[in-house]
Amino acid sequence: LESIIKPQEHRRFFKTHLPVDALEPYINPQGKYIYVCRDGLDTFMSIMNHYEKGNDEWYQSLNDTPGRVGPPMPRYEEAVADGIPAWFDKFLTTGWDCLPESDGWPFWSFFKNTKTWWEYGQANPERVLFVHFNNLLADLAGEVKRIGSFLDIDVTDEMSEKIAEATCFNTMKKNAAIVTPLGGAIWKGGADDFIFKGTNGRWKGVLTDENVQAYEAKVKAELSPECGHWLRTGEMPSSSSPPPSPA
Repeated sequence: LESIIKPQEHRRFFKTHLPVDALEPYINPQGKYIYVCRDGLDTFMSIMNHYEKGNDEWYQSLNDTPGRVGPPMPRYEEAVADGIPAWFDKFLTTGWDCLPESDGWPFWSFFKNTKTWWEYGQANPERVLFVHFNNLLADLAGEVKRIGSFLDIDVTDEMSEKIAEATCFNTMKKNAAIVTPLGGAIWKGGADDFIFKGTNGRWKGVLTDENVQAYEAKVKAELSPECGHWLRTGEMPSSSSPPPSPA
């Protein structure tokens, strides 16, 4: 990572799914970070789509990488052998044995990722901007302006509207082969499988009431009330708001 970043002297950005503790050796004290997230139930459905649609090349890229840590990624059919609700239970309560994580199987921990970035962002509010999927859906142009302000870039109303049009889901879907990693080569249906639906609430009718209750209990146990509220709604806590009631 360092060998890729250092030669770039221009203003640059890179994307990662890493939690803060894994990224810490590379954190630039002068850099800024934009953390994009969505509710965990919706995140699970997105992960499920990528997992289900992965082809042999996708598994090969994960399992045959030199220096792989931990066991190989199991096939999707193995993960859902007892049904999607049963897999969600495992996703919610099990991490890889080689990592100190308590959820996310067979991917990374959703809760550790969210918690570490939230805590880092609260300690460094001038360096971390939290962007929620709900708000991107509701007011993409407004979020573009908010991101611009955070990065000290003057974004006019006209610019924000043009950027929103160029980056909205429908435009991305039309240009899926261009914006999807490797042009979609590692998914069964190509890029259209990666740029899928871009909607929330697809877990309804798929997960059980017990699944949802267990998820909500995990949110309360793992995250602060303020972080849990933001994760669910996209609403950041206000300094003028009354403190949350004890759970």
